Amino acid sequence: MKELNKKAILNNLNENDIDIHIFSSIDSTNSQCKRQELSKKYLLVLSEQQSEGRGRTGKSWSSPELGNIYMSLAFKNAFNNSPLSLIVGSIVAEAIKSITNSEHIGLKWPNDILLKNKKIGGILVENEIQNNNVKTIIGIGINLNLEEKEDWWGDLSEFKNEIDRNNLISQISSMIIDFIDSNKFDWKNFWTNNCVHMDKKIQIIINNKTILEGIFIGIEDDGSMNLKVDNNIKNFKFGEISIQGVY
Repeated sequence: MKELNKKAILNNLNENDIDIHIFSSIDSTNSQCKRQELSKKYLLVLSEQQSEGRGRTGKSWSSPELGNIYMSLAFKNAFNNSPLSLIVGSIVAEAIKSITNSEHIGLKWPNDILLKNKKIGGILVENEIQNNNVKTIIGIGINLNLEEKEDWWGDLSEFKNEIDRNNLISQISSMIIDFIDSNKFDWKNFWTNNCVHMDKKIQIIINNKTILEGIFIGIEDDGSMNLKVDNNIKNFKFGEISIQGVY
């Protein structure tokens, strides 16, 4: 796996707009974005390894030094109500699909990227107040290679000849910035078409307890999910979901 390379990553990006920092090891790229002030419009932090990688709801994100992608993009808050987790998940999935040509890349609500129903990536969006401004931080983890996998984990090692890590990072960053600048990406349609549990029975889990079961029938513009329970439609903005056959 090629080393992270600033020049290669800048290939699709405007150097005047983005400040890139690459670490061999760090606590987490999101934490570094919180500590570091913006000197340009965007701050991109990357690391070969994380000691305290995190996912949603405080879960740990395994971050070994195996040539995976651990990245965070920070900028002054441009979105108040947009579901960035779902939007960025769609962007990452589209970027991976365009490189691998795989038909097995999918999305699981709210922020998981899957390959053959195994989790290969996730998104963590956080906001940090700094100098009376709100800084948005988008953390992205993608498993390109894992030596040991839990039952629900997967990686993209079968595409090692197709994926150039620096190019994938550059493409994802460019697509996110394009969306921030133009808001033209039809993320909702893409997400819906690539959801692995559309029209399937799912369970809603909150605080490790199953609170409801129903048929997943889609999402709203704010990213919340709609569940058909008997003949009623219920809307959920928070929680985890469980689907039989999906990690």
